[in-house]
Amino acid sequence: MDLGRRSFLKIGLGGLGGVLLASNGFAEMFTFFDPVDVENPLAFYPNRGWEKVFKDLWRYDSEFSFLCAPNDTHNCLLKAHVKNNVVVRLAPSFGYSKASDLDGNQASCRWEPRCCQKGLALVRRVYGDRRIKYPVIREGFSNWIKDGFPRDKNGKPPSKYLQGRGKEAFIKISWQEAFDIAARTLENIAKEYSGEEGKRKLLEQGYDPLMVEATGGAGVQTLKFRGGMPALGATRIFAQYRLANALALLDSKIRNVEPDEAKGARGWDNYTWHTDLPPGHPMVTGQQTVDWDLVCADHSKNIVVWGMNWITTKMPDSHWLTESRLKGAKVTVIACEYSATCNKADNVLIVRPGTTPALALGFSYVIIKEGLYDPSYLKKYTDLPLLVRMDTLKLLKPEDIQEGYKPQELKNYIGVLKEGEKPLPPLKQATPVVPENIRNEWSDFVVWDEKRKEPVIITRDDYGNQIDKKGISPALEGKFLVSTKDGKEVEVIPV
Repeated sequence: MDLGRRSFLKIGLGGLGGVLLASNGFAEMFTFFDPVDVENPLAFYPNRGWEKVFKDLWRYDSEFSFLCAPNDTHNCLLKAHVKNNVVVRLAPSFGYSKASDLDGNQASCRWEPRCCQKGLALVRRVYGDRRIKYPVIREGFSNWIKDGFPRDKNGKPPSKYLQGRGKEAFIKISWQEAFDIAARTLENIAKEYSGEEGKRKLLEQGYDPLMVEATGGAGVQTLKFRGGMPALGATRIFAQYRLANALALLDSKIRNVEPDEAKGARGWDNYTWHTDLPPGHPMVTGQQTVDWDLVCADHSKNIVVWGMNWITTKMPDSHWLTESRLKGAKVTVIACEYSATCNKADNVLIVRPGTTPALALGFSYVIIKEGLYDPSYLKKYTDLPLLVRMDTLKLLKPEDIQEGYKPQELKNYIGVLKEGEKPLPPLKQATPVVPENIRNEWSDFVVWDEKRKEPVIITRDDYGNQIDKKGISPALEGKFLVSTKDGKEVEVIPV
């Protein structure tokens, strides 16, 4: 028998253990290892208080609904559950399917549950130890104020006060100090850039001359205020617009002008200047990008996700994309990285940043060249039939071909205010409203009718079935000659 060292040790230790257990002293020590047979644990263990803690884990004392608006556009309606005066958890309200419009159309239950991971974790931010509950000021900025707002000859603060951004400590101050600092700083900026001297300093800093001229010498015009995203602004910070208007009082004092000559500060809207939204989108499509529109994916067969990381930034609406794909829709994602949305796509195109305008033009070229479009749709619902003058490369206007032309009355979901007419309060406005001078500035448009072989004037109301009712067939291609009101022959082509 070949007995190795390890085998020998195992046999020896096993034998030693048997000898020890055989003795009375060691045997008694291990009697507690005998199994205990309990037929009914609930009867054997009378202390069952721990069960109540477990059963009441999700019990709450009260609840309330609130709008989650941290600075996004989803504005989900959530429910907060309160226990011992502490919000213990958040949850979807499941109230969207109960909503209906003025015509009685009921919302679908497929809007539920409307919430995202960030919303569910909001309670941690509220009670977290890193929540800032008091005003703070950056050390360098505080020193600039204490030193009396020093500036260089061109009006800029010395760089030593600015270089610490992202590096310096923040100093805790009182609310009264914060209000005083804000007021003094706004006043200093407004004074610095008022008058001709203020305009000179702005020009030396490199601002566009047209921008500087637009201030009219009022330093308050260099102060910019923005009221936040929809519900966030309505519930809290739309007051910034009131502050912008109220600064006309400061301008009147600084420039010593009459109230009707005083200017307020700049109020920046919540779309064009938001920086993470596409300002060109409404200019091209006539429609602002709104989260509620993402439901349209449910009715689409071909979805192109471009300029948005849908899965990451539109989490409450992500299901519209994934469910549409389940129903057979084809999804294409165009992005400058492999985003979270890419793994939900059938086709992914990774592009270099800044190249997408050229990519879009390339798409358009192929679509037009190969006729991959619906001519009827383009004629009725796009601006492609509108005529462009080849001499000025601007749209041909009715005023160019008809002496004394006056823009036609608009009736399709728009109101035009006569000069001096006051608009209704926003909540009572059934349609968008524009002043008459702006409507006249829009004017109307001209297309080439393939039936009559002549230019025809249309308005913004003439789209869809209205084109058929007018009995015209706008041309999409071709070169045409039109006579202007001054007797010239001008070549025009459709957009």
